[in-house]
Amino acid sequence: MELAPGTYARLPLRGLLVFEAAARRGTFSGAARELAMTQAAISQHIGHLEAELGVTLFARHHRGVELTQAGERLLPRVEEGLQSLASGVASARRHKGTRTVTILTDFGFAAWWLMPRIGELSDLMPEVEIRLITWQGTSDALGTEFDLAVLFGNGQWPGCRAHRLFAEEVFPVCAPSYLGTRTAPLPPAELAGMRLLHLRGAGPTRWFDWADWFAGMGVPPPATKQELAFNNYQIVLQAVMLGQGVALGWTPLIDDLVRAGNLVRLTERPLSSPRGYHLVEPLSRPLPADVARVNAWLRQAAAR
Repeated sequence: MELAPGTYARLPLRGLLVFEAAARRGTFSGAARELAMTQAAISQHIGHLEAELGVTLFARHHRGVELTQAGERLLPRVEEGLQSLASGVASARRHKGTRTVTILTDFGFAAWWLMPRIGELSDLMPEVEIRLITWQGTSDALGTEFDLAVLFGNGQWPGCRAHRLFAEEVFPVCAPSYLGTRTAPLPPAELAGMRLLHLRGAGPTRWFDWADWFAGMGVPPPATKQELAFNNYQIVLQAVMLGQGVALGWTPLIDDLVRAGNLVRLTERPLSSPRGYHLVEPLSRPLPADVARVNAWLRQAAAR
């Protein structure tokens, strides 16, 4: 349904921006840090938005917030709208003559693989502005404008060429403090007695979950459940590192954390699939020289 002319001015844009950040971070304090606001201001914006919409968007807990059903329905639409706005602004900026390369990817890949390496790319191409767009909604990510994308899936995206950077390999991981006196690797059956942390999306799951992992290992799922669920992989890994339980860890997102000793891989054998992270190029336009250099760097960095 299209809005009538003149109604855009009444959209609570600031409240929606705050809502998206709080949903992604899982806490009002995390949203406050990201948006350079106070936690009280974040809470006030969310309260005003809930009052205007007439629904409760978050369930408030001592350690954070969780989306209600109304919040889960709203979030993909807000993400889609903000990405559309970001794409429009990026397109307008290109007319200034600034040399830019826009990379689209999901929150987990951006936070745990790309960000630790982005300085290397910036040093390699100091004359080019690297713009990173993150996406985690169930809507079509390719609806936004980008030069290159790193996306998780089966390698089939209409109108695009895809090159697989990383195959999907999943290991259970936990913090050394949660492992206690036990020594990894553990028998897969032993994990059934641990607290399991889940990544839950608002739409159909595109990745392995714990049921898949137990089935793949030939182990019965837990009879009794000690479980926590989150809708953001960054929050999942933060909970793991705080010793809250065991989560599934994807290569390459967990590799640096395992090498640094922040996480422990609990089994030797991974659960694998034909899916993975792919470098995606749109076929609708040629590959400019700057984009080709970023393309080559991403392939080389992944190979290392």
